[in-house]
Amino acid sequence: MKKAAVISIFILISFTNISMKVIAGEINFRKERISSFVATGNSKSAIPLIKLSSGYGVNVSFIPTGETIEKVWLDNPGIASLDVDGCLSGLGKECEEDTGATVLHLRRIKPLDFKQLPSTTTSLLTVVTKGSTKRRVYVFRVAMADVTPKVHTIEITNDNEEFNINRLGNTTDTINLQLINRGFIVAQQQRLISLKSPLIPRVRNFLVSIRAGEQINMAARKNGISLQLVNRLIELGNKSYETIK
Repeated sequence: MKKAAVISIFILISFTNISMKVIAGEINFRKERISSFVATGNSKSAIPLIKLSSGYGVNVSFIPTGETIEKVWLDNPGIASLDVDGCLSGLGKECEEDTGATVLHLRRIKPLDFKQLPSTTTSLLTVVTKGSTKRRVYVFRVAMADVTPKVHTIEITNDNEEFNINRLGNTTDTINLQLINRGFIVAQQQRLISLKSPLIPRVRNFLVSIRAGEQINMAARKNGISLQLVNRLIELGNKSYETIK
């Protein structure tokens, strides 16, 4: 009887440990933020990739942009189901009031065979949105992936520097500004730069100088940061956009 009790306790502990590992794994899910500048295909970075794993869905949220979704195209409907949080003509309930959709939910399904479509495990997702002043077209790559999911939500953010673009004389500088700003955020999140480091205010002043129209090399020299650091921030910003790992 005692032996049976010990075995039962051992099984319970083992099951609990496994459950805790599963829960811990789910807690590691994170939110990925992508600039609308990148998601609309205006940067040199690759089109954002959405990886769909078995049993897990991925949300694409346009809430931070203040835009509503007008139209969605999933070129290969044989690999994923698509749903929205509000109304959308042709998907979900029909719009009777101003309650347009702002979040898409993609979920992997067992591949369906459409004779009219080529067999593939990838798709292009196109989203047309409407804001207070303009409409936008976003593009994403969707792919089936046999990997442990790490991202539960992709959040599309506004370009904080968008109103300064016309003040920058060089298109390359505009793109680099986006990447440096994102790389600076990533560097702080990953503790590559200490939050107490004297570099923090210098980089912030450097970004202000660029937004004011100053050339990158001049702004770097003026604010006491090296071009090596600038290039590293661009690299971090570029990598954060290229793929969702």
